[in-house]
Amino acid sequence: MAAVSISKRILRTVLTSYVFLTLVIMIIHLFSTHLMIKTDISEEIIQLERTINVSLSQAIWEINDEQTDAIGRGLTEMNFVQAVFIFDENSNLIYQSKGLEKMPLKSQAVGQIEYNNYFGYLAKLNFSSHSASTTPNNVGYIAIMSNSSIVFNAMRIPVLFSIVSALLSIFLISYLIQYLFHTLLTTPLESLSHNIARIDLDNLTEAQLTPPTSHKDELHILTRSFNSMLTKLTEYKQHLERTQGQLIEANTLLDQQNTFLEVQVSNKTAILSETVDKLATQKQVLELNEKELIKSLDQLKKAQTQLVESEKMASLGGLVAGISHEINTPVGIGVTAVSYLRECLHSLEQKIDSKTLTQSDMNRFIKDANNCSSLLLTNLDKASQLIQSFKDISVDQTSEASRNVDLVAYLSEVLVSLQPKFKRANHQVIITGDEKLVIYCQAGAISQIYTNLILNSLIHAFPDKGDGLLSFDFSRDQENVFIVYQDDGAGLSQEGLDHLFEPFYTTKRGQGGSGLGTHILYNIVSQGLNGKISATSELGRGLRYTIEFPTPKNNGL
Repeated sequence: MAAVSISKRILRTVLTSYVFLTLVIMIIHLFSTHLMIKTDISEEIIQLERTINVSLSQAIWEINDEQTDAIGRGLTEMNFVQAVFIFDENSNLIYQSKGLEKMPLKSQAVGQIEYNNYFGYLAKLNFSSHSASTTPNNVGYIAIMSNSSIVFNAMRIPVLFSIVSALLSIFLISYLIQYLFHTLLTTPLESLSHNIARIDLDNLTEAQLTPPTSHKDELHILTRSFNSMLTKLTEYKQHLERTQGQLIEANTLLDQQNTFLEVQVSNKTAILSETVDKLATQKQVLELNEKELIKSLDQLKKAQTQLVESEKMASLGGLVAGISHEINTPVGIGVTAVSYLRECLHSLEQKIDSKTLTQSDMNRFIKDANNCSSLLLTNLDKASQLIQSFKDISVDQTSEASRNVDLVAYLSEVLVSLQPKFKRANHQVIITGDEKLVIYCQAGAISQIYTNLILNSLIHAFPDKGDGLLSFDFSRDQENVFIVYQDDGAGLSQEGLDHLFEPFYTTKRGQGGSGLGTHILYNIVSQGLNGKISATSELGRGLRYTIEFPTPKNNGL
């Protein structure tokens, strides 16, 4: 079963919960905003009705149709008014604006009204003469209606602000969790790996490890357990040496007894039998101790294997940090474009409200909106490509599933995910050979091979060189697939080549090198792909890897 990263599970759980809570809060906020805007428009309609009630009542009383139509048209021109209906005292329609085609009048429903997708206010029109004793006469009714689309248009900017705020908060939470993971897990694990790599198996008495952190956490427990295992291993080794000394002494005594038995065989038979029994017992004890020693060595090898897997996950964590930093630029540009577009919309809205909008203002707004949209689309597309590339690579590295892999195209995806590593230099990658080479294999193994080869060159091959050359050559025959990788960096001596694929061997001890990169590469090629890997190099003339593995029988083609 494939190992599942604890950090990824924690990150996925926290982000899922946070996104869910953010969506719930956003929905509640949108609902309350919708209700508030609708209430504000209703209050403005009521205030508008109170403002024109007297003048409209007088116009209807005086049968001034021209003034009645003028008041109706004036109300319709208000930006939040969608429909206006004016009825006489007998509920006959005397004015209707464009918009809502027909609305039945229910005089008993004076007040807040809603009809289909419209809402508004129905009021009586009462006219009274100048005499204070005169009872007001009901001359008709007026219905002023608005539409839900007005509410949704007013909500556009708050909704956009809520979405941008949610995305920004999700990004900050992701960055914080990544920082804590690096501080609390990756760095202590690397320190523990380096300390284990420096252990001298011939001098286990001085090989006790120091906990990488001062906290009483799992790493502290792991260090203590490892030290306990080293102590037991030392005791077993000392006991084995004592037992071997006893065996030598027993053999010496046996020789002396054999010499003595040549003279006194008859009277020393019982003593000889007793000595042989003692030797047999000591041999059994020695065999038991030897089995326990072999078991302890197996445990040590398992611990070394676990450290190799931890190094793989640590490299994936570094890839997460690089991709997060790379995405920050297009997302930041997108936020800036949206903010500028929001300012343009606000300015346009002010000019519309003040009725000072000109054709040049509208043309300028359309031009700015098109530029912002193009800029936003370009940067979001770039961010999407980075995220998709990282998603493919990270899923492949943590999965053992097999699929069809286009070796050249897949290398391009890996290079996109490693793009942050190339930012500080002007290195060039050249790809030659068969560009249509597709095989059926574990994509995670191919991804790890590409990543380890490139990162090994970036870390070790170009210490003082900013324009290095990295090349891949792909080919195949009827039975095998060949990948040849070469850089023009510092190269290795013959001694370095002899130890290149050994675990914990590195030329950057204490400078970020773990010594596990080429060892993992060797294991993937030899065990995962059943192939062979070799390296040739000279100081100052770069390093060349030749990878050869059999073509999978089920190539999926």
